[in-house]
Amino acid sequence: MRIFGPYPHGTRFRILVRLGKEQRVQSFTSEAEAQAEVRRLRIEAQEQAAITVEKAIAGYADQLRKNGLKEGSVVTAVYRLTRLFESVLSAPMETITPAQAREMYQSLTGLSVDTRLNMLALAKKFCHVARENGWIKSLLLQDVKREGRRRCGKNKLTLDESRKYLATCLTQATSTDSQVRQAAIAACMPLVFGLRSGEVLGLRVKDIDDGGQVLRVTSAKTRAGIRSLQIPEWFQPYLASLTKDQPSDAKLFPREKTWLHRNCVNMCKLAGVSRVVPHGLRGVHADLSILAAATPLQVSQALGHTNTGVTFRHYADKGLAEQQQHEQAVQSLIPTTTSPN
Repeated sequence: MRIFGPYPHGTRFRILVRLGKEQRVQSFTSEAEAQAEVRRLRIEAQEQAAITVEKAIAGYADQLRKNGLKEGSVVTAVYRLTRLFESVLSAPMETITPAQAREMYQSLTGLSVDTRLNMLALAKKFCHVARENGWIKSLLLQDVKREGRRRCGKNKLTLDESRKYLATCLTQATSTDSQVRQAAIAACMPLVFGLRSGEVLGLRVKDIDDGGQVLRVTSAKTRAGIRSLQIPEWFQPYLASLTKDQPSDAKLFPREKTWLHRNCVNMCKLAGVSRVVPHGLRGVHADLSILAAATPLQVSQALGHTNTGVTFRHYADKGLAEQQQHEQAVQSLIPTTTSPN
């Protein structure tokens, strides 16, 4: 926080307060009032400068919530920042030097490339906000470069494994135990519809629309994620078993992401197939859709993507799409006339 003034302005007195990129002007009827406000603001600035790393992280988390970030993502951000600055949590934020921050980041070992890149990007954003709030004077970690390449996609099931996985889920979905039945149906959702974990867990009874024929995704990461998907006729009874006698606003799966992740992995074990997580099952859905002659655009829209580039970079096998195009081209060359006797 930087404070300028007071300055005479007509019959009044003004002070200018700069906080990062933002600034505000305050006007007072007398110079004494303006000076009193300057003293108060300087005390406030001193208190901000003495804020600990732990309190700065908590303040950053509050700003993320105000910006509309989901609580699960806020918790993840706090966990990563706390892990990065673990050795200095009780120290004043302004005492952390760029060299010290760089050393703390470089000391993190045993993390995947994706985790390190995500942590670095998050830490840089945190430090920008910290400087704007007056918690630090110089940016930290700005000279630390990205290292390694992100791993695109997750492990997938083969076509035969997909059939075994789905058959196992549907068998479990007929259980008399309501919890087993709910878990099995949830484990089907990323494969059958290509839904994200958050989309599966966000579904409510009212999202099963048109007499149980349409599934509406009303909460997603992007606008493209808001979509309606046709429910296969053979799958409609399973969802109907979850919605029967339930209020329209009730969640189909009132659980957390770790529950869905754990159920998908357990279903893989029961089916005797490769270990695949919900994110990987979205990729399987994309590949199976392409094999069923869906166009890349249709697959992208079903997954809730803004473009096909995201679909092929993280989920669908581009080779399958090219193979389908080639087969269609070959088919177009086959004569339609009947063969001679």
